Amino acid sequence: MRLIGNKTRLLGEITGFLRDRGIRSGTLIDVFSGTASVGRCFKGQGFRVIANDRLSMCYTQAVASVEVGSVPPYRGLKEKHRKAFHSKAFRDSFEFQPEALSAPGSVRLAEAVHFLNRFAEPCDGLIFRNYAPGGGRGRMYFTDENARRIDGALEVLREGFRAGYLERAELHLLLSALLDAADRVANISGTYGAFLKSWQRNALQPVLLRVPEVIESPHANEAHQEDANELIRKVEGDVLYIDPPYNHRQYPANYHVLEVIAEHHKLEDLTAYESALYGKTGLRPYDELRSAYCVAPGDGSRERNAFDVLRDLIHHARVEHVLMSYNEEGVLTREELGGILARFSGKRKFDYDTGMRAVLYKRFCSDADRTERGAKGIRSYSVLEGKKRGEISEWLLYASRATGRARSGRKARKPKPVPAT
Repeated sequence: MRLIGNKTRLLGEITGFLRDRGIRSGTLIDVFSGTASVGRCFKGQGFRVIANDRLSMCYTQAVASVEVGSVPPYRGLKEKHRKAFHSKAFRDSFEFQPEALSAPGSVRLAEAVHFLNRFAEPCDGLIFRNYAPGGGRGRMYFTDENARRIDGALEVLREGFRAGYLERAELHLLLSALLDAADRVANISGTYGAFLKSWQRNALQPVLLRVPEVIESPHANEAHQEDANELIRKVEGDVLYIDPPYNHRQYPANYHVLEVIAEHHKLEDLTAYESALYGKTGLRPYDELRSAYCVAPGDGSRERNAFDVLRDLIHHARVEHVLMSYNEEGVLTREELGGILARFSGKRKFDYDTGMRAVLYKRFCSDADRTERGAKGIRSYSVLEGKKRGEISEWLLYASRATGRARSGRKARKPKPVPAT
């Protein structure tokens, strides 16, 4: 998924930052997992990973990329749609290159993906009615054809989940593939905060699910969908990786269309849910998902702010090491971050020379960078001191407990089994 702030381009820097400190194994807790690229990377390096994100779309990616450690059988789906799976049309149209996927049994997953691509019946569902021009609401996130095909796939997943013939891993692997496929053909410039008024080339391509890669793991990796500050009180590990929201923009408002797709299978009342969508872009109400990490300290709000919740998170972390990614344009200053980490280490001051690295990369821009006067609706991106246009730094900050041991006190409760959502 195209998620602002995802760390795919920085994985080498992040993993190397820990390796330089002799950390090559253990349990890593990723409390803001996003696209799950970091958790997936550390899982592939042999870590046990606990991933978490409150957004349904990110939770699905965490289940598929982190929690699932082997390819599931898809027996229920194949039995339910036995006629299609055993048809000549299916056999003649199915192509699979086993060398492209390393996990044993990947052909089973490829068959399930192929079924959704070719045999899920398109329909005029929630996505078509709300996010395609033919739905009557004037929104152009997807072409009519692609919206109907997304709806068709969602109906298969919803029925399979509610009837019980799609297991947890099976559901989220297919749903993650559908989210990625929908995102590739979305008619947007970067986020779902607005749709474009004319069709981009990618939006005119047919929506096509790709077979997700399953990374095998011997560990009991976990995916959770909780408030990070609540979850941290219930789990323990070796490394806490923190990649929180860093600016005032709330993710649920910028990615609401993908959130609707990710939630579809578990909604009890689709009609009531759909009637609550509002505004020019079909926003999903998101008050319960607002993050205090987007609130700057001292902005006059009575809400908890980013400094409060970050300090609380790290204070209650039962880990030996903390690694944080943070954008230099974030709502918290370098000094505020360092102060919190120094307290975790039991030191008076944070050592920026040894505990911090600034990684230069190209800024994400959802709009063209223009500076003409009077250019309505065009954003002009600032050039930071000492950097070229489009350059920005990601801060990596590291701290460890002075004792080299996790926080003493009451033992963390083992999380309850995650419900099949």
